[in-house]
Amino acid sequence: VACHMAANFFENGTIIASPSRGTEKIHTYPDGSSINQNDYYYMWQRDAGLTMLTLLRVAKGGPVVTKQLENYASLYHEIWSKATNKDCAPRGAGNGWCSILGEVKFFVNGSVYDKPWARNQNDGPAINAMVLMELLSEGKAGPTSLENAKADIISALTYVGSMGLDSTIDPWVRLYGQHYFVQSIQHRAMAMGADIAQKEGWKGVDNFPLWVPMLSHLVEQHWNATSGVIGETNARPYFKLQGPKCLSSSDEGANESTVRTSPCELDVAVLLGSLSARAGHGLGSAVQEVFPPHDSRMLVTAYHLVESMAPTYEVNSIDDDAGLPGVLIGRYPGDEYSGVIMDPADSNDVCSGYNCASAWFLATHGLAEVIYATAVAVAKGDMKADAMNHHYLLAAMDWALPKAQRGRSEALPGTAKELSEKLIAGGDGVLARAKHHASSDLHMSEQIYRGNNKLPGVTPGDMIGARDLTWSYASLLDALAARADAVIAVSAMSS
Repeated sequence: VACHMAANFFENGTIIASPSRGTEKIHTYPDGSSINQNDYYYMWQRDAGLTMLTLLRVAKGGPVVTKQLENYASLYHEIWSKATNKDCAPRGAGNGWCSILGEVKFFVNGSVYDKPWARNQNDGPAINAMVLMELLSEGKAGPTSLENAKADIISALTYVGSMGLDSTIDPWVRLYGQHYFVQSIQHRAMAMGADIAQKEGWKGVDNFPLWVPMLSHLVEQHWNATSGVIGETNARPYFKLQGPKCLSSSDEGANESTVRTSPCELDVAVLLGSLSARAGHGLGSAVQEVFPPHDSRMLVTAYHLVESMAPTYEVNSIDDDAGLPGVLIGRYPGDEYSGVIMDPADSNDVCSGYNCASAWFLATHGLAEVIYATAVAVAKGDMKADAMNHHYLLAAMDWALPKAQRGRSEALPGTAKELSEKLIAGGDGVLARAKHHASSDLHMSEQIYRGNNKLPGVTPGDMIGARDLTWSYASLLDALAARADAVIAVSAMSS
């Protein structure tokens, strides 16, 4: 898996999202039209930064990883030193909104993508400031590289704090608003920045410690006590490009006009944001995460997420009948993005509107990582079962089993050790189901086709979307790292 991920790294530091160029056919129809993989042959600022953080999590300190980190930092210094493209045209807005720091993606040579797109995307500078702080903490780079990294961190976090109250584009590049994924990561990056600035005596960063509580407050606003979930988006301006993500959005025939059954704003980006914003043992560790992965409010959100999507995927029914453990999930209920493009481009879309999307590897891996993180918290005494997380814990344990053996108990294990062990087994079940749909040598695309005749001619369970998606591999490595943490925590209980 690590080798497949590393195959998307370039010598200049670029990390492409996928080698897919938009020409690779998935299925050809009798009229000669085809559905193709989408063109992901770019470096997305978010995807690349998260991949670097994964790499540093699982292999920090090795000479090859250190070299990649230095090349990546050098590339970003070059990119962020360029003038902002004043003629860019954000989707649905006029010129003048753009900043080089908030650019979404770049060509493989490091030049800025200069066509209309959804801008700004303000999780990118926060994520990459976190990467650059790893470079400073490691201290192995030359003095010029370290000075450049310091300057870039200050520039990025100043931008993040200054823009913190503004709307930005969501991680799926479809919706403006204030997003949990973005703001939780911004909060963690700012906590780290305030810490290193204080320790190193940086000048001109007095706002950093003031922005930390501001961002914490913005993150807190995503908990909706009425609907009982952490919602991904506040201050949403429309429902056209991206639906309300309600429990009912996955219903057959759901559209913008149908009744919206709460809870809404369900999105796996909430889980992924929580995982990416955890406080470690280094910089910023004194500032705790607002909603850590094991928080009962996060777990009840995860439960509703699964219930809003998994039962509607034909592929899950097929896997259940085959006796597989686990479950597959996608990004959010009603997801419109099928992951494919038509060739010729003027062909009629084979699927449009709500529920064209399928299960995603990275979403399913993220669910498994939350389960493992919960096992760690239980083992360490940081989490107790309660009425809010009860159904999630039962479901997570059941995912270790084939569907026919689930639901036989409404009681949780009597000891923390047994609960942790059963949660680890549940996470294993989720990863096992995702692995079932990867290739024999563990190549993974973006999505696992849901079926339901959304893409006629494609077999449910086949891989679709961009091939060898970097984030699919990184998310699995993160889940496996969390599993190792859980095994260690349970072993410590035994000893």
